[in-house]
Formats: sequence, C-alpha cells, structure tokens
Amino acid sequence: MRTVILARRRLRRHRISWNCCKKIFLAVFFFSLCLAAEAQARWIRVGLVTAPSALISGRGLSGKDGGGRCFSLPASFSAHARGSNVVIQGKSYVSPVIVSSPHQIRCGKVSYEGELVLRARGSQITVINRLDVEKYLRGVLGYEINPQWGMEVLKAQAVISRTYALAQMGRHEASGYDVCTTDHCQVYRGTNVLHASTDRAIAQTRGQVLTYKGGLAHTFFCSDSGGATADVSDVWGKSVPYLIVRKEPFPSESPKARWEASLSAGEIQNALAKKGKSVGTLSQIAIERRDAAGRAATLRFTGSAGSSVLSSAAFRTLIGAKKVRSTFFEFSSEGPRMTDVPDPAQRREAPHAARKIAFDTTPLTAAEDAQLKALIEQKKFNVDERLDMILYPERRRNYLYKALGVEAPETEREREPLEQPAEPAKRIPNPSRTEVFANLTGGSVTLYGRGWGHGVGLSQWGAKSMADRGWSAERILEFYYPGTVIQKR
Repeated sequence: MRTVILARRRLRRHRISWNCCKKIFLAVFFFSLCLAAEAQARWIRVGLVTAPSALISGRGLSGKDGGGRCFSLPASFSAHARGSNVVIQGKSYVSPVIVSSPHQIRCGKVSYEGELVLRARGSQITVINRLDVEKYLRGVLGYEINPQWGMEVLKAQAVISRTYALAQMGRHEASGYDVCTTDHCQVYRGTNVLHASTDRAIAQTRGQVLTYKGGLAHTFFCSDSGGATADVSDVWGKSVPYLIVRKEPFPSESPKARWEASLSAGEIQNALAKKGKSVGTLSQIAIERRDAAGRAATLRFTGSAGSSVLSSAAFRTLIGAKKVRSTFFEFSSEGPRMTDVPDPAQRREAPHAARKIAFDTTPLTAAEDAQLKALIEQKKFNVDERLDMILYPERRRNYLYKALGVEAPETEREREPLEQPAEPAKRIPNPSRTEVFANLTGGSVTLYGRGWGHGVGLSQWGAKSMADRGWSAERILEFYYPGTVIQKR
C-alpha cells in the first residue's frame, strides 16, 4: 500500500512539473511571436501639431510618462506644456507622455491608429503619432490618390509611398519625429480618409519598396506631368539615373491638364528681387532652354538694370506652385485664351489638336521646316498644338499640312516645297537656346501650360491612363523609375 501511495505522489509531482513546463513553453513561444512581430513592424513617428495646447479624446485612454509612471486618463482632456513637463487636468507629468488605447485616439478633429506621444518644450506641446508604417500608409493613400481609380495604379502608389516614407525617416529628427503631415513629406490624415480599395492595395503590396542598386529609391511623384516627366536635375539640381525625362505613351484625362496664369511685371520683379536676381524694370522674359520633352528649363529675364537667368522650377517656387502649376508652359503677352482650347476631357488617344489626323512621321525637308517655323511665328497654332509638336516632333508634318489646308502625299518620296505662306519665313532661334520670348510692354504676361506639379517621377494621372489600359503596377513603376527593382523589406 505504501508503495502505491509513493508512486501516486511521484506521478502527481511529475504531472505538476509537466504542466509547469507546458506553461513556460507556451509563454516563451508567444513571447517569441511578439518579438518577431515587433521586429517585423516598422514604426514611424508623425508630427501632428505643435501648439500651446492639444485636445485629446478617445475611449479607454491610459498614459505613461517619461519617468515610467502609468495612469488612467479621462475620455477627453487638454494637454499643455510647462517647461519640460506635460500638464493634464492640473497634474504635471514628466515628458514625454505616451497616450495609448485599444481604440483609435483623436487629436483635434482627426482620429489616429497607434499611440500619441506628447512632448513638452517651453510653452509648446508637440503631438506625435507613433504607429506601424503599413497603418500610416492607410492615412496617406486615402488622401494622396483617388481611391476610385484602378487597383494597379493604387498598388503602384502604395509602393512608392511606402518607399518614400522609409527614405524620409528622421527628416524632422530635430523636432522629435520622422515625418510631418503636409506635402513637405506626404499628406497624412489618419483614419479620416480610410478606404477599402486603398487598404487592399497596401495589403497586396505589404512590405514592398522600390530600390536602386540595393538602396531605397527616390520615389518622387506629382499629380500630372503634362505628358512627359521632368529630369530631376532641372528641378532640384542633382542628377539621378532613373529620374529622367520620360514621354508618356498615353494622354491623361486630368482636369488639371490645361491651365493659364496672368502675371504682372511688378509681381515678377518682386519675386526676382527676393532671389537676389533683380533686373530693374522688367521688359522681357525668354525661355532660354528646354528639356528633352520641351518643358521650359531655364528662363532669362531682361530689364532696365540688365538680365538674369533662373531655372523655371525656381521661378515657379517664387511665384507660387498654385499659380504656376508646372514648368510645362508657353507665354505670350497676346497669346490665345485657354477658352479657345477644347475641353481636355474630350481627348482620348491623342491630344485634341491631333486626334483626327492620320500621322505622317516622315521628317520635314528644310523648306517645309522653314514653312512650319514661319507659321508658328504667325501664331497659326494654339498653345496646345505647339506643346504637342514639342512633345511629339514626328507630328510636325501633319500640323504643317493642317495649317496650309492640303492633304498629305500618299507616298514617302522626297517632297517639293508646299505653297509658301502669306508672310515670308522668319528665322527661329535654335530650340536648344532661346526659342520663345514675351515682351511685357503691356505690363503683364500670360502663361499657358499643361500639367500640375514638379513633374519628377510618377505622374498619377499618367499612371491612371496606363492602368486603365491594362498595365500592371510593376510595369508602371518600371516606366517611371527605369532601372529600379521592387523588393520586400
């Protein structure tokens, strides 16, 4: 009997030990999973606001201060700074204070995933949203691109926005966070702009970034390139092998495709003076150099005190990007009004001026070239047609035929000079030098342009046109960033 009792006790002890082992094993296993998840997560700190106070609200809020003290928080409270401390409802906490909740947290009128970090500095408090990059992208894509567009263009945007975010980590380190909520980094609106379609695009590309020679690529993007992207060296002065001029294969149907801006001589003079480029009383502006796509690259300003050269990108910044929407423009003090140009939404597979022309791509003879130049100087073509000829030189013959009212020859033999235009041909300067100028005799100049944005990298409206025609996200990215590779990180 005693032997049986001892055996039972041993068995009981064994069971207890085994149960303990199982608990320890499960604890270690789940802890490892948590560590793995933490290792895979890429946290980003987004600076939301810096102000004398901040209004925070949400359900189940709790706080932890810089000294490790944990405490509960009311459903709504105002926080402000007092030196290096954060003050909440009269109580002072060591900065930074981390506000957590199993639910979304609201700062002002916007809700956020993740946690909010309150940092005090002097009389200002900075609110930072700390969250996983994949969740951060949900608050970016819903604002930066139309969620109603095709999935392939949304996926392309997810990849470049993720790449851009990771490449910008620490950009605002001096302020205690990585990126801001404006277009200085990427526009971020938290959970206020969530959409099922952009969420799917983020999920389907999870972890995917664009790289070049092993490093994160510079994935700049704009709303509408106007038909061709810009070389980054013409915009920001530094060459990047994959951020070059790329003529888009399809026209976009962007409502921003055409624009015009009237600038006074005084407005331009003041802008130049701010840049230290004063030329006195402005009398003339010239496009001194164009890029490979025909976009204005360098401008020369001439006035009573001399002349000065400025990049068109710098000029656009000085005047204002909302007024001069792109650097893809012509100008004339007596130019055609944009009301004379058909609605760009009516275009489909080609710009409106050339849509009904069967293109003859045979190069012009010297005589025909002179004729076309004379017609251009006589303003026989509107700004849209002139820009189209710059973008697609092979279409110049068709515009010549159209202007002279003759039909294209059926053969490709050497052509005789066509009937001379009414006015004698005038010499046009070398296109690589000054080719268009405007005299400000009337005190103002009007810019007629296409596209919206700096033009570098992916054009969202151009990418939409590609996706609508069956292009995959991978093919779209290869077009706009040639030589880059999609990798998962």
